[in-house]
Amino acid sequence: MKTFFSATAIALALSAGAALAADLPALKAPLAPLLPPPPMWTGFYLGLNAGYSFGASNNVEVATANVYDSLGPSGFLAPLVIDPNAGSAGLAASGTGYGQRNGFIGGGQVGYNYQFGNSFLIGLEADLQGAGIRSDNSFVGASSWNAFNIGPGVVRLDRSAASATTVTSRTDWLGTVRGRLGYIWGPSFLIYATGGLAYGGTQATTHQSFFMNNTLSVLPPLLSVSVPYGSIGGFTRYDQSRVGWTVGGGIEWLFAPNLSFKAEYLYYDLGTARYLNSPLAAVGPSVSVLGITSPLLASINQGTTRIKFDGHIARVGINYHFVSAPVVPVVARY
Repeated sequence: MKTFFSATAIALALSAGAALAADLPALKAPLAPLLPPPPMWTGFYLGLNAGYSFGASNNVEVATANVYDSLGPSGFLAPLVIDPNAGSAGLAASGTGYGQRNGFIGGGQVGYNYQFGNSFLIGLEADLQGAGIRSDNSFVGASSWNAFNIGPGVVRLDRSAASATTVTSRTDWLGTVRGRLGYIWGPSFLIYATGGLAYGGTQATTHQSFFMNNTLSVLPPLLSVSVPYGSIGGFTRYDQSRVGWTVGGGIEWLFAPNLSFKAEYLYYDLGTARYLNSPLAAVGPSVSVLGITSPLLASINQGTTRIKFDGHIARVGINYHFVSAPVVPVVARY
């Protein structure tokens, strides 16, 4: 009998334990930790861009000096100097012309990005654009002076000079090689600063006309004789590839796994070009002495043109990124 009651007690205890165990919550394996998203910006890319360039330094300067004058210190009558102020003729062909240097640009770019720290990016980009950046700068100049005055006012020689100058400059192509440093926000937006090397093809032409007038007066206004003379000649062409620097910034939007849209600003500086103009001469009547013929009146001037090739660029572009589409980790449930 005791054996029977003991077996029954054990069976009841086991049944109660099983019932209590059934009411307890089931134990599950811990969830696997979420993996960080893969870097969305790291990799190579290439794209297209288009925009507009606005000139920064739009003034063109031309400085001209007189190198020969028949009546001056360098003339054929030296050491007899009739006009010690003959150098004033060069002032007529000196001046500053203003013309906005603007034009459209468009081309392509290629680069590499490296994303680090989840929110930062460094990269290198090279681009090359065709450009229609052009300016026309013109000015006119004049100078007048008295060569001599005997009497005073009995006999006097008054001289004057006038000139018209046109300088045309252009940039036919423009390229850069730049580093980029940016902050990733969103994570689809990139805000970045950029800077580096700039290079481009520049051209310029300078065209000048030059005229002189000499007025000899005797007991004015009793007698006055004017002798005008001039020349349309000075034409100079400049053509050179130049290297400089650039700096700027922009924002880029990764609107698809492999596509991004960017808006960018750059300032570029290709330096200052200086070149000698063709000699500018005005030649009047000639005189022959002992078989030697020489211009009785002549003025020869030499000028230098100075142009700074720099500007602001505002452009947009689209890039294709050679990176894999982001993979969202999947956590299994049990």
